[in-house]
This record gives sequence, structure tokens and C-alpha cells, in this order.
Amino acid sequence: MRADSGALVRQTASGGSADEARAALLARVRAASTNTKPLVTESSTIAEAAAAWLPTIRARAANGLLAWSTYESYEHSVRCVLLPVCGGVTLGALTVGRCDRIIQGVLGARGISAARRAWSVVGLICGFAVRDDAMLTNPVRDVTRLPTSPKKTSILDSSQIDTIRDLMEHWRDWGGSGPRPNYRAVVDGIDIVLGTSARAGECIGLRRCDIDMTTSPPTILIDGTIVQNREQGIVQKEAPNRTRQHRRVVLPTLAAAAIRRRLALAGPGPEALLFPTKPRRPMSVSNFERLLRSFIVDNAEELRRIG
Repeated sequence: MRADSGALVRQTASGGSADEARAALLARVRAASTNTKPLVTESSTIAEAAAAWLPTIRARAANGLLAWSTYESYEHSVRCVLLPVCGGVTLGALTVGRCDRIIQGVLGARGISAARRAWSVVGLICGFAVRDDAMLTNPVRDVTRLPTSPKKTSILDSSQIDTIRDLMEHWRDWGGSGPRPNYRAVVDGIDIVLGTSARAGECIGLRRCDIDMTTSPPTILIDGTIVQNREQGIVQKEAPNRTRQHRRVVLPTLAAAAIRRRLALAGPGPEALLFPTKPRRPMSVSNFERLLRSFIVDNAEELRRIG
């Protein structure tokens, strides 16, 4: 056999029969070489390459090297965007021009966000194919740069904040049909977000052990966030994505008052959540945002009036 160094090496093996000896010899050859059969070739389609690539991404998520939500985003982009558009294209036919036309087509049909995800996933699949010797270069690197999503900036003044908080305090308190929404979670959550610049998932993921009310001024440790995916459900991710997102924040008066109210409602123990559901499970970010959207719909006229 030819070893990884390129030199010819004679391998021998023995067994109780010819078949056993042959099996032992092949096993020794496989153990002595990393030159295994590739998962994809130049004639493989994008659909086949994606089917070979996704299990490697799932394995990374299972080992904690990647967020499950990232794997699910990749899988969704493959299934719902790429396969209908270019699943039958072979890797050998995937030139820079063809990649560019595919991604520009997604941009025109589905918008910037879907196009950027398609660009990312096709690039990762092609990178996998390059490492498996099915392609010489990654054609996605030279496609037309996609435009960035427009960013919307809003600044609230103190009078607008006071009006919004007053509206939240009296949200549906007229005794109409159905239960009153959990307005207290919205008010306290907004107060904490305004005072600390925490994201929604970081805010509702706060625990007793993250709060230090003994200092002057009091502080909170933002060291986790609430995430939701199909594999794990609603869970608390123990650390933010980047090291700089691990931070201790001084609480201004508004946020400190909200934290005290949440501590009074939280269960016992250092791991008790400040924004739990009735079964003491984490509240999902989507439920918190749904509450906020409901508040906006119910108070749309007054919110427009104050700008």
C-alpha cells in the first residue's frame, strides 16, 4: 500500500482462514492510512453534500462546540431555501457565477436576511467539499457582496418612558373578559433592560445568585441567557456567546427597584429565576416578546400620540 508519506509499504496479516486473513489485512491497511473514501465528489449534488455536511454540524452541537439554534438555522436554510433552489446542482458545476446567480435569486425572492443565510450555508458546504477534495476552491468567496440590513434606531425621552410605564402599569385593569396579562413581568423587564442594556434573554434569565443587593450601588452579573430550540426546549445557556458579554452591571434606581420586586416573587435557592413561569421553569424570549407586542397593539393609539 502507499502510506500517507507517499512511500510504498508492504502490509501482512494472518488468520484462521483466507477470509479472516484478508479481513485482518484490510483492517490493518485502514488503520495505517487516513486516505479514506471521500464523503462527496465532484459529481455529488448540493443536496448530497448538505446531507453529508449536516451530521458533522450536529455532532459539534452535541459536543457543545456550537449552539443547537445555529444547527437548526443551518438545517432550516438547507431544507427550505437551498434544496428547492439548487439542490440538484453538482459541485463540479458550482462556479462563482452560478453561486452568485443562486444567492442573488434568493435575495430577490426572499430578502436580505434569507440571502445572507444562504450565502453563509453554501459557503460552509463548499468549504466542507474543499476539505474532502471534491472542490479545489470555495466559489462563494468571490460572489457579489450582499447589502447589509437597514438598521432602525429609536431614542425615547424621559417623558415618553414615564408614559409607557404608566400605560403598562394599568394595562387591561378595567376588568374585561379573560385573565389580565402578566403586565408586572413586562414593566419589570423593561425597567431592567432600560437600566442595564441587557438583552431580553439575558434579563429573563437572571437568577438570585446573579444579584448583589449588599453593595452600594447594587449590581447584577449578566452571565447567561435564555435560549429555545427543538433539541433542548427552553433552557438557560450558562454563558453568553462572547467573553465580553460576561459583565457585572451597576443598577440605577429604576432597575434596582424592579430587581427587588422580582426577588420578592422568585422562589428560594440561589438558582431561582427572577422571571419564572408558574411551574418555576424559564420564561421563553418569544413569550416575553409576545407580551410586549400585545401591549403595543392594545395601546397603539396612545403610543402613536406620544411619538
